[in-house]
Amino acid sequence: MEQKSFFQRLKENPFSWLFSGELFFLSLNSLFVLIVLISIISSITSLFTDSYEDPTGKALVLAPPGPIVEQVAVTNDPFSLVNGSLPSELYVGDLLEVLETASTDKRVTDIVLRLDNIDGTGQVVLYDIGSALQKIRDAGKNIIAVGDSYSRSAYYLASFANEIIMNPDGWLFLDGFGRSKLYYKSFLDKFKIDFNIFRVGTFKSAVEPYLRNNMSEEAKQANLAYLEVLWDSWKKEVTGNRASDLKKDIQFLVDNSDEIIQDSEKGMADALYSYGLVDQLLSRSEQRKYLRDKFGDSEDEESFSQISGFEYFQLIQSEKDDNISENKIAVVIARGTIVDGTQPPGLIGGDSTSKLIKEAHENESVKAIVLRVDSGGGGVFASELIREEIVVAKEKGIKIIASMGNVAASGGYWISANANEIWASHNTITGSIGIFGMYPTFNRALNDIGINQDGVKTSRIDLSGRPTQKIDPALSRILQKEIEYGYERFLNLVSSARNMSVEEVDKIAQGRVWAGSKALELGLVDNLGNLKDAINRAAELAELDEYTTYLPSQDLDWKQRILSNFSNILIGLIPESLRENLVIKTIEVLNEIDSFNDPKGLYIRCEDCLI
Repeated sequence: MEQKSFFQRLKENPFSWLFSGELFFLSLNSLFVLIVLISIISSITSLFTDSYEDPTGKALVLAPPGPIVEQVAVTNDPFSLVNGSLPSELYVGDLLEVLETASTDKRVTDIVLRLDNIDGTGQVVLYDIGSALQKIRDAGKNIIAVGDSYSRSAYYLASFANEIIMNPDGWLFLDGFGRSKLYYKSFLDKFKIDFNIFRVGTFKSAVEPYLRNNMSEEAKQANLAYLEVLWDSWKKEVTGNRASDLKKDIQFLVDNSDEIIQDSEKGMADALYSYGLVDQLLSRSEQRKYLRDKFGDSEDEESFSQISGFEYFQLIQSEKDDNISENKIAVVIARGTIVDGTQPPGLIGGDSTSKLIKEAHENESVKAIVLRVDSGGGGVFASELIREEIVVAKEKGIKIIASMGNVAASGGYWISANANEIWASHNTITGSIGIFGMYPTFNRALNDIGINQDGVKTSRIDLSGRPTQKIDPALSRILQKEIEYGYERFLNLVSSARNMSVEEVDKIAQGRVWAGSKALELGLVDNLGNLKDAINRAAELAELDEYTTYLPSQDLDWKQRILSNFSNILIGLIPESLRENLVIKTIEVLNEIDSFNDPKGLYIRCEDCLI
């Protein structure tokens, strides 16, 4: 699959991310900043040469810098590159390509996994990577997982290794899957803030935190149903991988971990070792010695003989054939919250994502489009813009496959519904067919401190929607009617696309969330499979014997670049501890607030889809 990584683009044109054809007006200060940036870029590009590491006789080390994702998002810490940090996420397509190539590459016989940073990786992505690791095991190659500690995500992948090594002072917390959220009703009541909520759907629980102090029974029922599917899948893979080592099953360990650890005289790590979850307990120095004894010394004699995943990726890119078919399958990645306007990677922009689809279907070489969705939804208007562009492409005879990742619910399902076929993983969280609107008012809080608003109007109904005054009952009726219309529209959309009656859709809608395997039974998806399966199916539908896949992507526009560079300078002046604990968290909160930007304030969004 053709997707140029950041480093590939940097190598081809070191200044493309900085200029991209825009004019810069340089003051003395900005000139100084530019010189500094050029120095940094020069240092980075000096890493790239046409000579690549030979993996023969070396261990292939895979150490993701952060969660493994469908699309690398714009970082919340834009100064990280200047600090010398690599991107904090890893594109799953690159990792799968490395693993699939390594499984048949005779030069690679040993893989070392370092999984300390992958917490937050979705279960669908983990499943695909685990399948690739199993393919390496089946090829007779050796995998060693090495780490201080293991998160639930890390241990899932580590379980595919021939050997799991952990620090004797490390830990492994396996507490199953859970879903909880904060509830604000009492807090809002204390400050006399009113959240006017409009919704349709028994299970549409995204608005519950503003209406209740706890989770409703309907929400608990829906959440537990899909969590049990994910947990059963996780246990099945891990238990199967460690069957010969485990003393008892995983569920017993999770439910009785306190007693198991109490029985150990040497702490948690020793208890995990005794239970059969890890094979060796080695300190960092012992781990280094073990790997050096196993693989020999590196050329600089500072570590064991190894080639990094990044170096191996560059090598296999250089060895690829340049044969490019005239037939293309466009893979459009839609990851993140669906919001209005043009958005950077990590968010789904109504304008920017629909533009990618438009560019694909206007390209005469494109015979099929695969929409890879990893989203819990967002605004109705932005979702509809994307769906409309899918319909236009379909009307041209271009085959469309919607491939669902970790989550494709609410708006994620809306944009998928009109595809020729919908593919999901058995672990995909989907459905959540419902709609809601939120309208906060602060008039009681303001009145309490002596601030009042009053005026006159020439109309009977006040549609101004000022949050400083109580919502007009007529406006409430209008908004509720709009929500009900939106829900009926959603039902009819799914009914038409899935060849189901509106009544049949309504029974499985109501904002309810389903796991992919159950969604297949209910008719919400057509097949279970990963992105590769979806691409193969798209080629089959388009009757393509040979084809090239590519990922359309957009760059930041010049305004976004200037703002990004400006924020780089500001954030760089803040101490790192504050930047981590205050600035980044603030940016996350502001980004969340900013994502509620639908022109009508209508949302098809699943807040219970993230765990």
